[in-house]
Amino acid sequence: MTVNGPSAAQRLLQTAAELGVEYIFTNLGSDHPAFIEAFSRIEEAGGLMPKIVICPHEMTALSAAHGHAMSSRRAQMVLVHVDVGTQNLGCSIHNAARSRVPAIIVAGLSPTTTSGDRTGARTEYIHYTQDTTRQHEIVGQYMKWSYELRAAEMVDAVVQRGLQIAACEPQGPVYLTGAREVWEVPVEAPPATAAAWSATSMGSLSPSHLRLLHEAFCTSKRPLVITSYCGRHPESARRLVALSERIGFAVCEVSPNYMNFPGDHPNHVGYRRNALVGEADLILLLDVDVPWIVSKVQPALGARVLHIDLDPVKPNMGFWHFPAEQRWLVDSAIVLEQWLDLAKLSPSHGVEERRSWIAASRQNSVLPSLPERNDGSIDAQHLSDAIRAVIDDNSILVLEAPTLTERLLSTLRMKQPGSFFANGGSGLGWGINAAIGLKLARPKADVITVTGDGSYVFGVPSSAFWVSQAYDVPTLTIINNNSGWNAPKQSTLLVHPDGAAVRQDRFWVTIGRGARYAEIAAAAG
Repeated sequence: MTVNGPSAAQRLLQTAAELGVEYIFTNLGSDHPAFIEAFSRIEEAGGLMPKIVICPHEMTALSAAHGHAMSSRRAQMVLVHVDVGTQNLGCSIHNAARSRVPAIIVAGLSPTTTSGDRTGARTEYIHYTQDTTRQHEIVGQYMKWSYELRAAEMVDAVVQRGLQIAACEPQGPVYLTGAREVWEVPVEAPPATAAAWSATSMGSLSPSHLRLLHEAFCTSKRPLVITSYCGRHPESARRLVALSERIGFAVCEVSPNYMNFPGDHPNHVGYRRNALVGEADLILLLDVDVPWIVSKVQPALGARVLHIDLDPVKPNMGFWHFPAEQRWLVDSAIVLEQWLDLAKLSPSHGVEERRSWIAASRQNSVLPSLPERNDGSIDAQHLSDAIRAVIDDNSILVLEAPTLTERLLSTLRMKQPGSFFANGGSGLGWGINAAIGLKLARPKADVITVTGDGSYVFGVPSSAFWVSQAYDVPTLTIINNNSGWNAPKQSTLLVHPDGAAVRQDRFWVTIGRGARYAEIAAAAG
């Protein structure tokens, strides 16, 4: 039996393109004949659909969509197959959720009919083994919304709702499923209704709360702003600079996901978590998840803490608490603009005193020199210096090297909004794949990925480099090779500094010594 009209799968593709989805990153399976046929039908007719990027592994698919969204702020589509394809998304799901990036993930379901009377009914044995009872629960706790397309004629509305929810702040991934028979059903295109599905926008501070914020800074002596992701809006970084210069406050970036504040600015006090937390008399948490480690440092007695965030209480995390007298669920880009307008009309007192404190604090933020190596090998500082020598204003740095991050950022001092991106989650393997999406979003930029050897292997490099070669998406990858996973060693040293593992210098993580990682890229062409 053949489908004569546009199928639900075809309508999904057309609707996605009409709504601004540029790419579908996909690994296809036996549940996707309707999509494969739709690709060819639309192409044959010269119709509109997102560009198709075939990915040998799903880690590449969602991480590339993640990278694109970090720059574009628009959801891209990821098409995977049934439960096994969904499971292969792995930690990229955690990363998209924790990074608060929009994505629309579409997965097939095994066909349910067995008679053969319906197009798409069961034809292979795996349609039995891949039929699960609760497929959506594989990813449920990380999704903003999960939904099964049960009636083909609802496909346009369901896609529009999915994209709407993904785009609403805080942004995040959504998960749609549909059985093979449903995707094959012919449907008619509904009237255009995209304007009715606009995403919500976050608001601003009330005048009284804005005055509270501004007066708190103007009356403080040692004000500190801690941020990780306010730079997702490039204009926020510029406004934060203007405010810092006018009022006089320090800015510390901890585990930055974006370039939030120019690293070479006199008011930038580095990237070291916990720094100055015990000294400041006022701390503003500005779009940040983990401003300090509670077991290591606490705000000074009597210090005020305020919190501005698109996600100020982190309901999707388990236990989380950092004290604050005020928390505001607002768009930081809007608030910074409001605050700057107010600051221009209000004289600021004590600015020079605050600047003196910042200058002294900045001196203390300099990282200690590394001990000289006698074997001629490259250490973290040598590598950081070499990278600094090659980047310019056209460079985008993608960073996923956990034990190198602080040293590298302190050396590079990135200063251009939109020049730096890092994972907001902890699922390793993101970097080399996110670089593909960032290069597609900004094709004229030079995308440089700095990754640890563990992150590199976890990223399924054979998949990443195959996509890069097949779709002409050139990036530069630099591997910081620790000859194993250095992060577990550092964690063990924090918990058992005098333990047996230290005495034996045996951490069970050195497995990559002598590996020729670059040859994986060579094998991809």
